[in-house]
Amino acid sequence: MSYGTKWGPDGPPPEAYSRVTDAERFRPLHAAMREIIYRLQNDFDVALTEGYGLDEELERRLTLDAPSVRLTPSDSGAAPITVVFTNFPGLHLRFGHWLIEPFPDCGCDACDESAEGEIENLTDMVDDVTAGRFREWVRIPMLSSAAWKGREKWADQTRLHERNTGTWSGGESRIDRREARAITGGRRRMDFRWKPWARRQAGA
Repeated sequence: MSYGTKWGPDGPPPEAYSRVTDAERFRPLHAAMREIIYRLQNDFDVALTEGYGLDEELERRLTLDAPSVRLTPSDSGAAPITVVFTNFPGLHLRFGHWLIEPFPDCGCDACDESAEGEIENLTDMVDDVTAGRFREWVRIPMLSSAAWKGREKWADQTRLHERNTGTWSGGESRIDRREARAITGGRRRMDFRWKPWARRQAGA
């Protein structure tokens, strides 16, 4: 966990973890996301769908501020992006099949996140995904009671395996084997190495 610059070396006081003094400071995230959506529509060959019920898993556990938006690339090998606008105010995005990222990650006073920092993180994440620097997988080990969902992204195509450079992020989370088998159709592993989004042709 990293903290904002206002806390000293001892870190935030315990009560700061359960306190949100100014949630409205994150309101610019909504406008920034709409600008990103507009840019993606102009730059890439994508279809936009807007409405409620686009992502039941996300929407049923969040209080929504506006209809959700899904951007689906024309190439089915490229990762779709679904955006849920929350009344926190903030954002939850689904990239590809399973990667869900909140902006802000927390929002409490202890974390001391800023709208500017979150917009930068959001833009970087979207750019990595649309550039095809994103991979997901499900694996079911032979000798384990669990299965795993994994994901990774990287900021430079040449550095996929240089995991100590700061350009790579990823990990795995445990899931039920029955869920994993339903996803993979019984296979031991399913991989999605997502492709770059296709650019929109001039005049299209």
